[in-house]
Amino acid sequence: MVYEGVIKGRFVELKSITLDDVQFSFDIRSAPENRETVGVVAKSVEDQRKYIEWQMKEPDDYYFVIYNRKGEKIGLIGLYDIQGDTAEMGREVCCGNCVEVIESEILVEDFAMDVLGLKTLHSVIYANNAKHLKNQKHNGQKPVRTEIRSGVECYYFVTELSKDSPKRRKLAKVGDDFI
Repeated sequence: MVYEGVIKGRFVELKSITLDDVQFSFDIRSAPENRETVGVVAKSVEDQRKYIEWQMKEPDDYYFVIYNRKGEKIGLIGLYDIQGDTAEMGREVCCGNCVEVIESEILVEDFAMDVLGLKTLHSVIYANNAKHLKNQKHNGQKPVRTEIRSGVECYYFVTELSKDSPKRRKLAKVGDDFI
């Protein structure tokens, strides 16, 4: 589903993915440093295009491109499988710094609360994604279980949405000169 607005933060902006983003999304997801931690990677740019065409029409499925302050595309993040007052946050891959990663997650959480009226998000992180798991730990998150996705062991997290969280407090302390 396409969200027509731009979700603006101090360090990043989120815009719904479009067909203009096909090559970027294919490249970042299939990059050697990312392909093992992002789920199923499209076999070709054309397959990625078909996926984005499908996603843009799919109700209750939002996929955003993350832009830094310079207007450069630095990542992707999604919110999907919305059921009642919960959804899954994922499809996350970002080559930005830790502040940009944290803020992109917070902006998706705000979108979930303020625009969609959701109360809970869940996410799955592959066991081999040490960087993302470390970030979750630093943000006060603990997995509630393990599961297998695409044949890979994953940790399952649940986040009760709130305007006060460890990662929000951490981001609030960061000055604009950080980036």
